[in-house]
Amino acid sequence: MNALVLFALTAAALNGSIGVISKLLMKSGLNPYDIAFLKPAIALLLLSVLLFRTPIKQQKSLISTLRETNFKTVLLHIGICALLGIFTLFLFETIAYEFGNASNVVVVLMAAAAIFALIFGKILLQETISFSAVCGTALAIIGIFVISWSGSGNIWLVMNASLAGLGYGLFSVLVKKYHLRGGIYLTAYLLLFGSLYLAVPFLYHAHPLHISGQTALGLLALAILPTILGFYCTTKALHYLTAGKTQVTELSEPIFAAALAWLFLQEIPGLSFVWGALCIVIGIGLINHLHLTLFSQKK
Repeated sequence: MNALVLFALTAAALNGSIGVISKLLMKSGLNPYDIAFLKPAIALLLLSVLLFRTPIKQQKSLISTLRETNFKTVLLHIGICALLGIFTLFLFETIAYEFGNASNVVVVLMAAAAIFALIFGKILLQETISFSAVCGTALAIIGIFVISWSGSGNIWLVMNASLAGLGYGLFSVLVKKYHLRGGIYLTAYLLLFGSLYLAVPFLYHAHPLHISGQTALGLLALAILPTILGFYCTTKALHYLTAGKTQVTELSEPIFAAALAWLFLQEIPGLSFVWGALCIVIGIGLINHLHLTLFSQKK
């Protein structure tokens, strides 16, 4: 697998922890609006400390590759992407966890994200949808259904997870369209706008918070692993790959989630996991084949 695809695969591995940690935090007394707001807010605080001494001029130059673009326009583009990729994704994904298994949320969300990324990539970016891309997407979606679907889906789970997938897929396309160069500074600005958006439902549903040590560790893990590092890897992948290929590659998330469960919880995957994983791997290979071939030719 080409090194460029590793960014998307790493994002999938990091995002595999979201469902488990979020459901544990709900059991500790937090509601979806608390979790959706606190994880980007904590992540933003951590990045602000890290980037405190970086000059503003340097930050602006690292966000966009368009040298002549007005910085206010760049901020507008980042604000739109944050509305989709953080507010919509985080809010509806976390709400969906209330209505069923985390694996069921993941399967609907990632399938929707891959489909919408391919559709909007064609509409907004004129990306070619090749026959191999269609076959790869279909195989990957079949794979995640085989691995993750453990029963009939709750309609509210499907609706919320689909909305989250719509936001994530369109976010992937717009990052490419607006030429936002992935990196730690872009991640920080996305978290800033996303935290402001998510503060509205958080304050509307405000209630007394009782944060224990374990709850604090869970929030910190969500802030660092999928939020900071996951978004960093996703935006980096989008700098090199098309939106559709990035999203289909991230359909490997259930594989990483199952691998982590086997490693830390001694949960041995069954035969359905093997067949599902095989479909996903083949699908990723098909969706990325054309890109890798063209990249090699340019080299």
